Amino acid sequence: MHKSRVNTWAHLSLLGANIIYGLNYVIAKEVMPISIKPFALLSLRSICGVALFWITSLFMPKESVNKKDLLYLFGCSFFGVVINQTFFLVGLNLTTPVNSSIIQSTNPIFAFIFAALILRENISLLKGAGLAIGLAGVLMLILQNGVPDVGSSSFLGDTFSLVNTVSWAFFTVIIKRMLEKYHPVTVMKWVFLFGMLTNMPAGYHQWSTMDWSSISTTAWLEIGFVIIGATYLGYLLIVFGLRRLSPTVVSIYTYIQPMIAAYLATILGQDHIDLVMIVSALLIFAGVFVVSLQKKTIRLRSNNKR
Repeated sequence: MHKSRVNTWAHLSLLGANIIYGLNYVIAKEVMPISIKPFALLSLRSICGVALFWITSLFMPKESVNKKDLLYLFGCSFFGVVINQTFFLVGLNLTTPVNSSIIQSTNPIFAFIFAALILRENISLLKGAGLAIGLAGVLMLILQNGVPDVGSSSFLGDTFSLVNTVSWAFFTVIIKRMLEKYHPVTVMKWVFLFGMLTNMPAGYHQWSTMDWSSISTTAWLEIGFVIIGATYLGYLLIVFGLRRLSPTVVSIYTYIQPMIAAYLATILGQDHIDLVMIVSALLIFAGVFVVSLQKKTIRLRSNNKR
């Protein structure tokens, strides 16, 4: 397939993944904690994710993975599945879909910084300014009601969402090495298997105390979206795009998530959009834009030297 066509499909896969993730903020919030507890959903998501990726691998050409790479994938699973999913679900359970999605919008900044550090690129003043602007947006969101009570659910939820964001950004950078070596399905089946081994013990208590028969049909459909949509399809689309594009480009698509989450959350009455949220989002987007602008400037300079 022609390279430009492959890149087009990569961009479309990222668009689709981030639309799914934007919807997931609201849908996951709908089922937690009334229909299902966060850690019980975490366990269910891990089990089903492993099953879906391993079943898919049965229809793919067999691909063996080097033992050293399996150890590397185990480390990747800690950031991409364990920390990412745990802090996402627990954070979302404590805060609002809009807050969580806006904080997630800092992902491109962290992804670019991790990529720069791992690739040993210099972090310029402009990159630092972009980071500062983006973090200012996050701090404005967290500090909107003054100095927060560190014990409050909203503050903890926002903090957990930020940890999730940083962890996911790191994952997108370190997993690219494996995606260049193995098929995305092969990578994901091992990442989810290792992640499940950690997530299951963490979610055992809530899983064992759940009254599964009390979950309504509507709630099961919403849980199904979280599992099939946000877990299986979302991860698969992201890693397909990441295989062809840089982590920075992949992360920039997170712009889409807060817009979808805010719109749907407002319609369903889960949240409301206020001036602080708008300004916070603008600051975060501005920070990401500055970081992206820096990357384009480097490319232009390198092209002029040729």
